[in-house]
Amino acid sequence: MAAPMPNAGISIYAELLSNIRQVSAGVALPSPPDASTSAEVVDGGRRLRVRHQGRSQVLHLPAAVTVSAALAVPKAASAELSWRLPVSPAEASATRFSPEDQAVPWNSADIKVGSSICCRECASAVVHGGKIGSWKDLPSENWAEMMEFWHCHKPHDHGDHEDEAQANRGYGANSAITAQPSVGFVDITSFMFAESDCDGLLFSSSTPATFSASSLAMGEGFSRNFLRVFCGSCSTEVGLYSTLALSVTLFKWQVTCETVSPSRAPSGPECLASALLATISRSGCAKSVIAPHVSEKGNASTRVLYLWVLNANVVYTSSAFEGRRVAMKMLFQEISLDEGNKLMEPLASDVQDINMPTKAIEAALQALKSSKVLLPERERSFKDWNAGLLERWA
Repeated sequence: MAAPMPNAGISIYAELLSNIRQVSAGVALPSPPDASTSAEVVDGGRRLRVRHQGRSQVLHLPAAVTVSAALAVPKAASAELSWRLPVSPAEASATRFSPEDQAVPWNSADIKVGSSICCRECASAVVHGGKIGSWKDLPSENWAEMMEFWHCHKPHDHGDHEDEAQANRGYGANSAITAQPSVGFVDITSFMFAESDCDGLLFSSSTPATFSASSLAMGEGFSRNFLRVFCGSCSTEVGLYSTLALSVTLFKWQVTCETVSPSRAPSGPECLASALLATISRSGCAKSVIAPHVSEKGNASTRVLYLWVLNANVVYTSSAFEGRRVAMKMLFQEISLDEGNKLMEPLASDVQDINMPTKAIEAALQALKSSKVLLPERERSFKDWNAGLLERWA
């Protein structure tokens, strides 16, 4: 989601620093402060009011603070002001967060049984209502490693019923993750279906110019592990077909579905944020290279997104919009695919790779660039990096 431009006069950005229980507030004035400039915390510590040369701007803070009085305004040449304000004890404990606690957009419990799945662009059904009788969450991405460990250290005091229960979920120790008719599998960024449950899809090994109405029509000699999947009505790319798992994967940000309770549809950047949180939870790595899926990869000069997550849980407010938002603060760069591969080659590399369609990567990059203008100018870059905010699903 593109961020609106801040107020042309006084702009304010406030961020909750939950680890140190403070709110960081930054103000950009149209000119350096003078005798007319004042700042005060009002409404019992919930709002910040700034006045300058006849202009006034008020911002709801992301958390209530203990200060409720005038703030010192330095007489300086810079048009930027900043303060650190202590958070109210009653709110400090409610802001704790870990990557494992993240809310995943549209998990299996959120989706109505029998829901249709439609292309978000043209509303055509690609999985008709009534086709899916149950929804199941797929395991985390480290499932294969866990299963390998489990086989090597298998306990002897568990009965067969436990293995059977896991297998019924679609990923028991003796089963492979493959699509099942009438079952919708859900992971962090996508849904997985059997091709027989899907309608109105077109398959391609490269671009829409090579459409086929079925994955089987690509021929037995087809060597790639993935095909690109497009909506048959509007030609929008909506997913991938795995020739190994024999499954159709539909991207959550490209489709709509019926949910148990009212829910907005997640965006591509929000799905990427969820994938980043899962990567941090699994590996502890804060750096990731976001590259196109295998089916889209071109030459070594292909541009990819290099991200370094600084804070996975940023609660912030801005004078550019109403309300409080939750995001990830990160540094980002555009680099070549070749550079990205070199970052991940060393065995001790602290960089993980995440694959997304090119258009989703471009949308995330645009969201980061748009959010940059919200930050205080001194926080917008670091050496060769740009800084930005990627909104989280919450």
